[in-house]
Amino acid sequence: MRDFPLFPDQASTFAGQVDALYWVLVSLSLIFGGVLPFIILFLMVRYHRSNKAADRLNQVHSNLALELTWSGIPLLLVMGVFFWGAFLYVHIRTPPKQTLEVYVIGKQWMWHVQHPNGKRENNELHVPINRPVRLIMTSQDVIHSFYIPAFRVKQDVLPGRYTSMWFEATQPGEYHLFCAEYCGTEHSLMVGRVVALSVADYERWLVTPGEVILPDGSSGAAASPPVLVPAGGDPMALVGEQLFTNLGCAGCHRMDGAGIGPSLQGLYGSQERMSDGTVVTADENHLRTSILNPGAQITAGYQNVMPSYANQLSEDQINQLIAYIKSLADGGSTSGSSGSGAGGASGAATGSSTESAGAPPPFDAALAAQGERVFTNLGCVGCHRSDGAGIGPRLEGLYNTEQRLADGSVVTADEAYLIESIRNAPAKVVEGYPPVMPVYGNQLSDDQVRQLVEYIKSVGD
Repeated sequence: MRDFPLFPDQASTFAGQVDALYWVLVSLSLIFGGVLPFIILFLMVRYHRSNKAADRLNQVHSNLALELTWSGIPLLLVMGVFFWGAFLYVHIRTPPKQTLEVYVIGKQWMWHVQHPNGKRENNELHVPINRPVRLIMTSQDVIHSFYIPAFRVKQDVLPGRYTSMWFEATQPGEYHLFCAEYCGTEHSLMVGRVVALSVADYERWLVTPGEVILPDGSSGAAASPPVLVPAGGDPMALVGEQLFTNLGCAGCHRMDGAGIGPSLQGLYGSQERMSDGTVVTADENHLRTSILNPGAQITAGYQNVMPSYANQLSEDQINQLIAYIKSLADGGSTSGSSGSGAGGASGAATGSSTESAGAPPPFDAALAAQGERVFTNLGCVGCHRSDGAGIGPRLEGLYNTEQRLADGSVVTADEAYLIESIRNAPAKVVEGYPPVMPVYGNQLSDDQVRQLVEYIKSVGD
């Protein structure tokens, strides 16, 4: 890597424009702050009262044209610089519609980068030239600032939200990467490099396996090389889809819009009306807020029943979930689609364990294994959490226990009760829980219901 020069290379489409504005500002500063004071000083000496050689005849006391000139020229120069800078700022802050999106996590004292196909790197950023790149950034701890001098771009990276910036590299090479915000005792060591490659070299690099340190401090070895695939089905989105399923989100956020949470199909980038009447854009920050603090922005027409995933998901996992939701965008909004308000909430049975059954009762292991897959695919795990923190009761030790219902009656959670709770959940709601579980009616076959019942029987405390 070349030594840092007085003026870095111009290696992006912004660099020349930023430098031109900079030199104009420097020139105007020299004129108004350097040349004009000497002219004023000269005139003060030349026409001082004691200088009898000065001709004071025919003094001009007023000259409208002169006064308009020396007022108008500076005004035009200042306004010209203002509008030039404003248009350049808007250009730098407005990415094109088609960009390569790369996720960046800042932490003391490291930059962690993940590309759409799942490729990761630490303190390095590989990008293709002649292609717009958008960085979606967040911090795991304190405020950092992502700064690439050769590209003339810098953006603060904040904890608890996303910031972004974009650029287009114009020439291959290696360039300095700095944290430009004091972030702690080892701030000066939070440096790295940006490697700009031709498109062909970048694609080859993407499929090269490597080993990195993940943001949680663990070592992530690339056991199998990432696969270069279209952005709509990249591994980040695929991992996010699996996470979405495992958390049980699919039970509420059904793609057909029939869930107790809004559909996510076509959500990203759409305008969504909230329950308080406000309208928000479903960008990365809205999605993040909806995952970590769903009660903050509730989509109109939906209840505030989604559990918060704050402190349960890593920054990596949040990025993957958002990548999956973005992959569902179809260029238009579907009615009531938002990642807020209700989510991860669905159940397989409205039963709560009020007493431990000890070891699980006899059950068909093969059917139970199939039932566990149905349970996961329906998203039931999101509500019926094993730690009892879901909006639906936990199922461990439920079978054959006595359950008190919302109407005060007591029932035995036998097979008939479980089947009824799956087919018609509102009929018998356990005391202390809201009637939010969807009705599965004829959506499940008799075989699937039987599999679910066997699975519930198999889970003991």
